[in-house]
Amino acid sequence: MSTMSRISDIAQALATAHRTGTAWQAPDGWPDLSAADAYAIQAAVAAQLGWFPDGLRAWKVGGTTDISAAPLPEVLASPAASPVTWVLPAGQDEVLIEAELAFRLASAPPAADHTLPTALACLSTVCVSVELIGTRLAAGLSAPPNWKLADQGVHAGLVVGTEQPGAPLLDFTPADWQAQACHIRVQGPTGAAVLHEARGSHPAILAGLHPLHTLPWLARHAAAQGGGLRAGDLVTTGAWLVVKAQRGDVIDVGFEGLPSVRLHVA
Repeated sequence: MSTMSRISDIAQALATAHRTGTAWQAPDGWPDLSAADAYAIQAAVAAQLGWFPDGLRAWKVGGTTDISAAPLPEVLASPAASPVTWVLPAGQDEVLIEAELAFRLASAPPAADHTLPTALACLSTVCVSVELIGTRLAAGLSAPPNWKLADQGVHAGLVVGTEQPGAPLLDFTPADWQAQACHIRVQGPTGAAVLHEARGSHPAILAGLHPLHTLPWLARHAAAQGGGLRAGDLVTTGAWLVVKAQRGDVIDVGFEGLPSVRLHVA
């Protein structure tokens, strides 16, 4: 089978899994996929499902040495008065959620200058975001890394809070980033609550890097995918905390100084 035929077959199977909510088992196991194959599959799945009629507008990106990204098909806003309800697929009673920050671009990074200072100067607002982790692969999160990358980086959904001016965070020193507080509060159906808290827990900060160090890489990657980054694009930049939530839980995710996100898992 040619590489293009293989990519097409995998993309068709994953698109069907998205539509039906049924996990897909590759008939020949999980043979090696390259990162280029994974990105080609991402794009083919998106095309089959009609996700981006006006072009890509939101991205997840993360990693320290091995950076990867996936386009996000939908972004839900968390209203101030009540939590967003996220309905789990039939037969699924729990989900992983990641507390993240998301930044919006005021302008596109110039193609000739993909450096961190230039990328940071293009950002406008920041908000709390919650990524829900889900996979269409029968092997789940134990699937090989590039298979998970092909499966939209095991993305299931994104909920964002109210956007605020990003300038205060963009002026952070390394010490400020290390002190940045984050929490996830999980309240179960019985009313019992568990609070998870951390400071400076983003993987890049722990590795001695700027938490937005992936933005120049993403600018190059998005350009290679054909569209490039544009003004108004939203970019999430990796998890600060990860917890498991059960059906019936109400989740509150917050970062110090920003409006929180509330989510009901149903």
